Amino acid sequence: MIPTLEDQLNMKMNSSTMSRPLAIVLLLSSWASLSCSQGPYAELDPDAFVSPSSNHSWNTSSPASEALNTQSGMGASLRQVVEYTEVPTGEQSLLHLTDFALRNKPETRAAWERSRMAAAQYGIVRGEWYPTLGIEADLSFNRIMFPATGEAFFIEQFQFVPSLNLNYLLLDFGRREADDDAARAKLWAANLEFDRAIQQTIHDVQVTYFGLDAALALNEAAQRNLDLAQTVVDMVEQQLIVGLATMPEMLFARQRLAQARFDLESTVAGISVAQSALLKSCGLPSIVPITIARLQEHSITEHLDIRVEDVIAQTLSSRPDLAAAVSEVKAAQAQVSRAEAEFMPQVSVFGSLGGIATRYQTEVTDNPNAASNETFPWTNAATDLWSVGLSGSWMIFEGFQRENSVRFARAARRQAEENLRSLRLSAISETWDAYFRVQAATRQYEFGEALLESSEESFAAVQASFMQGLATITQLVQAEKDLQDARSTLVNTRADLLTSASDLAFAAGAESGRFIPTKPSREVAAQQ
Repeated sequence: MIPTLEDQLNMKMNSSTMSRPLAIVLLLSSWASLSCSQGPYAELDPDAFVSPSSNHSWNTSSPASEALNTQSGMGASLRQVVEYTEVPTGEQSLLHLTDFALRNKPETRAAWERSRMAAAQYGIVRGEWYPTLGIEADLSFNRIMFPATGEAFFIEQFQFVPSLNLNYLLLDFGRREADDDAARAKLWAANLEFDRAIQQTIHDVQVTYFGLDAALALNEAAQRNLDLAQTVVDMVEQQLIVGLATMPEMLFARQRLAQARFDLESTVAGISVAQSALLKSCGLPSIVPITIARLQEHSITEHLDIRVEDVIAQTLSSRPDLAAAVSEVKAAQAQVSRAEAEFMPQVSVFGSLGGIATRYQTEVTDNPNAASNETFPWTNAATDLWSVGLSGSWMIFEGFQRENSVRFARAARRQAEENLRSLRLSAISETWDAYFRVQAATRQYEFGEALLESSEESFAAVQASFMQGLATITQLVQAEKDLQDARSTLVNTRADLLTSASDLAFAAGAESGRFIPTKPSREVAAQQ
């Protein structure tokens, strides 16, 4: 139980080892510190600040949670989030949304801040090459007794001691060089990782943009399919009136109409999901309304006039994350050098310039309690203080810490080398897969266009035959279904082609989001 203020006062006042004013000051200070935080107290009951069991969530409304709460602003409402967010207006093209995402997506901005942190860290490390210059000052009051035979000297003095101190590390046998190299490599890696984050943002916006465009195209295709199904129902009704169709055929056509309506409604949910994904990739909440400019046929990627080996070569030379991994290896090697340098001595130069100013008086007495003490007047004194010299240190033994630090640094370097090797293998695999997905999607899109054209011609022929009584309702509905499937297939294939092209650009490290070969394959073949 925490003692009350009155109890603490009584305990402090009864203490014979502490003066009354000092006891009051310390008591008020301790009481003020305790009153700053309302119970429960973590030093007495730390379990009150966590969940009572492993199968219950943490109660954020408990008194302990309120005392612990430091997340001001974390409970923002949806309205506050939307009002804080910059929202693009009007019809948005892919280029405009990409630029917006690069300026507003949290992941991209966080990567930029990491680069700035690495730059600041590099500046901190560079500061190790400079001397340190500082000012110190002491102000004190002293009462000192010097006992002597039959007498005692009491000296009271006010003392002020300022000083200017300079220290400079002359030799550290590679410590600063290693820190410099490691910080420089980490800064380089952070900048490259930021470039990769930009490429990731561009890729995400492209893929989700293509997805929303495909969802809108599927909705349009479903609407055309609904219109087509209604046309078939009207045709069967006309044939039923003149006796060229039966009621089961009419019911079959109406079934296809109901299916077309169902398919149309299912595409609406797909639009909402695709729109939410696009907004997230742009750094916007899903509730924000957005309208995109529809893609035209010229957006389709042309055939790749380059070999897969050349694409992989460009990947290995262009991807920022691979270059960042190389820098991480260099930083790890610098850490090895830093750990090895700890076995060497250090030599520093130091100096200080200051002074001491004193005001004092002396009291001489043979009885401290007597009234006839002799007190001398106050006297002022001042003098200069300075020093200069060299300082050296060399650790001989410290419990094998340096040896283990070297082992740790070398293992970290080998880990960085293996991470680089693994990343290179992954980059080659990603580029290989994306390259052949583009090739396959290109051919599929061409076949999809031919399939749609053929399906349209087939439906027109079956429709004409049905009106003349030369085709059955089953043949007409099947031709209708084939045409609907061909439309959906072309939309999906087009989206797959655009997405795979974006994947290839991302795998190859193309910042623009579109793969541009650095050297056509025929030129490479001619050089080889």
